[in-house]
Amino acid sequence: MNSGLYWAVDIGGTKILMLLIDGNGDILFRRKSETPRPSDPEAVVATIIKTINEASAENVAADAGSPAGLGVCTAGFLDCHSGLVYQSPNLEWHEPVPLARMLKEKIDCPVLIENDTNAAVLGEVHFGAARGHTNAIYITLSTGIGSGLYLNGRLYRGTDGFAGEIGHTKAFGKGRPCKCGGSDCLETWASGSALARSARELWDETEIDNGHITTAWVFEEADRGNTVAQSIIDHAAANIGLGLSNLVTLLNPSCLVIGGGVAANRTDFMTKIARIIRERAIKPATEITSLKITAAALEPEAGIWGIYSLISGRAE
Repeated sequence: MNSGLYWAVDIGGTKILMLLIDGNGDILFRRKSETPRPSDPEAVVATIIKTINEASAENVAADAGSPAGLGVCTAGFLDCHSGLVYQSPNLEWHEPVPLARMLKEKIDCPVLIENDTNAAVLGEVHFGAARGHTNAIYITLSTGIGSGLYLNGRLYRGTDGFAGEIGHTKAFGKGRPCKCGGSDCLETWASGSALARSARELWDETEIDNGHITTAWVFEEADRGNTVAQSIIDHAAANIGLGLSNLVTLLNPSCLVIGGGVAANRTDFMTKIARIIRERAIKPATEITSLKITAAALEPEAGIWGIYSLISGRAE
């Protein structure tokens, strides 16, 4: 096994998680930082480099500051070959950002940039719930909705790296603009932010105890027997199930891994989604194929382990 050290980084809208991992998969250093606000690219790069320098100063490892590779995953539309992030709505990057080049100017090692759900499916395939599967799909149900595709034993990115954007499939309702520039995408009706938005259209936030309607609040209200909150959740589950049933029909995976904060530890929600998938997908894809529908095993670090598998050479 490669004896080098690898930095694995997950840049999220609110947090940046960084792990220093050796060639055996052992974690030597872990640090979670706030994503800078505003999250301009220079500030994000500075945060990453600062963490690397702090690990070196703490003598975590002799070559912590000159690793064998640095891998970064983040939500957005990007070119993994050039390391150019075309757009990252969660980071409010609306113009192309040469993220790999910016990092290479600060650290002397190979740098790899990958979409977070692409990284997550690799994490689950190599270390998590999809081990042993050569055709697997990872879905994240979070602020948005996205997917990573692992087909015929390889990560599938599409022609220019934009494959798997199931959250922007149409049409699931009417009249909601989406950050992608379109409208009525699946994630505008069924993501975490969409559940909260639907609730805000029905309740006055000033009448809520903490004055703020969140996704968690909707689920809590449903658990208390609020039938309106439950109907919002059921509508989201139906849309998600329909969207994923189309994906199962189209790609015939043997494993469908569902992750993200909206689905985490919500067994009833997951059960509803799985039932709809099995009802709506073509029967051969769920009955002849022994389709495994399961919760992610590595949340919230699936992307970290996927980018580690790429930068360390375990994956393509």
